[in-house]
Amino acid sequence: MLSSLLVLASMLLFIAIDTPASWETGILAVDLDSGALLVNINADTPFRPASTVKAITTLSALNVLGPAYIYHTTIAVDTLLNRIFLIGSGAPLLSVEDVTRAAMETAALIPEQGTWSLFLDPSAITGDTHLPGWDSADWNRTYCPPVEPLCIGDNVLEIVVSSINGTIKLFTYPPLPGLRVFSESLSTGSLTALTVTGGNWETGEPELTITGTIEVNTREILYKPFAGAPGELAQVLCDELNHWGVITSYAGIREADSSLTTAAVMHSDPLWMILGSMNKWSRNIVAEQILRTVAYEMTGESGSTRAGCDISGALLDGLAPGTSSWQLADGSGLSRLNLLTPRQLVAVFMAGAGSLEFGPEFLASFPVNGTDGTLSRRMCDLPAGAFRGKTGSLNDTCTIAGILTARSGRKIALAIFLEFPRGQIWRARAWQDRYIESMYYDL
Repeated sequence: MLSSLLVLASMLLFIAIDTPASWETGILAVDLDSGALLVNINADTPFRPASTVKAITTLSALNVLGPAYIYHTTIAVDTLLNRIFLIGSGAPLLSVEDVTRAAMETAALIPEQGTWSLFLDPSAITGDTHLPGWDSADWNRTYCPPVEPLCIGDNVLEIVVSSINGTIKLFTYPPLPGLRVFSESLSTGSLTALTVTGGNWETGEPELTITGTIEVNTREILYKPFAGAPGELAQVLCDELNHWGVITSYAGIREADSSLTTAAVMHSDPLWMILGSMNKWSRNIVAEQILRTVAYEMTGESGSTRAGCDISGALLDGLAPGTSSWQLADGSGLSRLNLLTPRQLVAVFMAGAGSLEFGPEFLASFPVNGTDGTLSRRMCDLPAGAFRGKTGSLNDTCTIAGILTARSGRKIALAIFLEFPRGQIWRARAWQDRYIESMYYDL
């Protein structure tokens, strides 16, 4: 009886922590071990979840693929017709160095005579480079690179602008053979004020326009997404094969034959490591690649975002049956069309953390308060590791969900959704942090 009264008092305490009248709030907190309800404020109301959608993608991927899943990007050859195929698997974070090494291995296997034709086989995954609900104003931002069946890293270009000794120099990485750089009115000045526009989403070609000024004897590092990664990756492979004496030219897209000889395989890190990179730093392209891979492995057909969302949706229906008016539009949460309830997100963290098969890998993929990722500067007054979870923000949305280990030792699964007028994200994050800190001490 006393325990129940204490829980009730705690619930009333938290409900009394007011938000501004213009904010919409949804909160659910559940004891992870007993399932006891601790806080329920609009727990069945759908809100925009932002990047906390990645927690659902994580659980779907671990369910379908398993934590040890490895992506294989293959180079296969047809020595009768002098054809080479680069067969994509939807691997996120494939590096130029991976391609360089695979080209060397391929050149060591095949004869150098004649000219070879290189084809891309991107059939493992399919879909648009930018998804429904992605604001086109974001397409030039680092967090919104295009989703491609064959990627170079995370499809983001590093741009280094130098004015050492008064001479302006530009450097870019990774090397993109087709990159076109335009510098308009770029000059040295008394301060650095650079504007970089990337991509060419209409033509699918990598372009870069830099304008503004850079202070003398300084160096500025910038990042921008670029278009056309599959074609650029093919050209990188051609250049590397040519370097090793195998004269090769890019011939286009064609599905590979099953009778080809495997010349080289590029192996990714295991999935649990990729998920850590995705969740800790909220890498949207990685989430979208993984969701499409889930669909590919589950259905045996070219993996699409829609099919991946259907799989994640079925998972949510099983975890929180009877929930209505929610929808999934992508795997990253960047889409403004996503709608989830606090109850669904808490159910995801309870299922992931409680899994005997992959519970440790699920939890380890998320950032830790005051330590790393998107939580490195949040809740720093709590002991490191007291909260582990996923954050999410749009310009009018702030969400956080995860597992809190309170001072009492109690483990709490929680989700906090806030929607508010634009321009109040920092205020909303501070409110969430204070709320969770109160939970840590009082529950």
